[in-house]
Amino acid sequence: MSAATAAEPGRRTRQLGGDFAAMTGGWVVRVGLGVLVSVLVARYLAPDDTGRYAFLLWLAGLLAVGLSLGFPTAVTRYTAEAVGGGHPRAAGALLRVVVRWQATLAVVAAVLLAAGALVVSRPWRLPLVFTALSMPALVLHGSLSAFLSGLQAFRWQALLGVGALALQLALFGLVIASGGGVTGLLLAHAVANTAGLVAVGALARREGRRRGALPASPMPARDTRAEVLRYARGVSALVILDAIVWQRTEVAFLQALATPAEVAFYALAFGVAAQVSRIPYQASIVLFPSFPALVGAGRVAELASLHATAMRYLVLLGAPLAVGLAVTAPAIARVLWGAAYSPAGVVLAVLALGSLVAFAAGASPAVLHATKQQDRLLRQGLLAAAVDLALALALVPLAGALGAAVANVVAQGLGSLLAIRAAVRVAGAGVPAGALVRIVTAALTMGVVAGVPVVTLGGGPGLAAAVVLGAAAYPLALRALRALSSEDLDRARLLVERLPAGARAGGLALAGFLCRGPVPEPWSPSR
Repeated sequence: MSAATAAEPGRRTRQLGGDFAAMTGGWVVRVGLGVLVSVLVARYLAPDDTGRYAFLLWLAGLLAVGLSLGFPTAVTRYTAEAVGGGHPRAAGALLRVVVRWQATLAVVAAVLLAAGALVVSRPWRLPLVFTALSMPALVLHGSLSAFLSGLQAFRWQALLGVGALALQLALFGLVIASGGGVTGLLLAHAVANTAGLVAVGALARREGRRRGALPASPMPARDTRAEVLRYARGVSALVILDAIVWQRTEVAFLQALATPAEVAFYALAFGVAAQVSRIPYQASIVLFPSFPALVGAGRVAELASLHATAMRYLVLLGAPLAVGLAVTAPAIARVLWGAAYSPAGVVLAVLALGSLVAFAAGASPAVLHATKQQDRLLRQGLLAAAVDLALALALVPLAGALGAAVANVVAQGLGSLLAIRAAVRVAGAGVPAGALVRIVTAALTMGVVAGVPVVTLGGGPGLAAAVVLGAAAYPLALRALRALSSEDLDRARLLVERLPAGARAGGLALAGFLCRGPVPEPWSPSR
């Protein structure tokens, strides 16, 4: 085995770790800004107005996902495969074709949506027009971000995400100061989304040139275009089904079968749960291009070990977030949004706990896409979507936002379990069940510890104490349960070496303590 081949796991660990650290840093800031946005909206609008605002945001997001036609996933996959196979300019050619198609489709859809303002009641007219203004930016942003993900250019994406949310927050402040209401908030969204599109377009051009994907090669060959279209057609159906299961489709049932306040309770809870789940989701985004890149490089046999490792680390990251959020959910609702939104606390707890299975499945779709087995996901999506719609129809009239949360959690859990089973069969790997049980047990132990101040102190002090105690309890529980291994210590060492020199010794000592192992020698490719 050559030194270059032996060094590959170390290089991959450092690259993925660095990309994930950048995305996580951006996530931390975005979560803070996102929570602040939800607080401003909830404190500014009454629950009924918040429900109307949340419904229009959901509509914009759902239409953007549907109009993407599966091209963002195709762009990420074929870009990573082209770069891994040594012909990056083909990725640029594909992006050029996709952007042209999507721009035309998005503009037509925006015009039709704006025309819908002619047939709705007066309070909905201007808000619907401003919702339509966001459509082209949302659709095109998805494909440009997918191109950057395929190039594994995650760090500037994280900064752009923070900048866009900061701009949105500033615009919200102006809207609230001027009394712009729901209409003003949606106009702020349109401005921020357009600015974000301009910025990500400039970044895609720069990174594409740096990685050799731009200037693009001539029009892709007819066979290549046909293959991409076949893939995108299959993925587009999957994307629509995923939108039903993962994009708050229950909001439509709440809008039709419950009060606007129930829409607000569900939307606020879903928003926080989605923000908190971003950290394992960011890890899955960072990992996604690695699977088609392995296929493009002819290293299919490595898919199994990468999938098993990814599953374990996604649960390691996600379990404490899910359990911690569930324990603190009632306090979060009261402290952040006020007594009027207290029912959102139970909804948030259900959504948080239900995300555990989804975290475990975070890398499974990547295996199926990389091996061109995405049809399996389509069949699974059909079943999960049918379950979601049936449960929402049955439970929303009975339990409002809580019924919507139960429908969402059951459907997502079913889809996630089926995706894991399919990926394991395709990749030929087993599920690290023992490791997952120890990690989840450590997270539950942390939840018990964090719950004590929530119950005894209550309010803001109890919430702050729960975060501090939970952050300390989780790593200690991992150590006590021997949930971390010598391989974790090896990977931690590679990442700690990226820290400033003064912090490396302490970081290695902490990693050695948690993993119950000696601090290893400095890494070199010949080890």
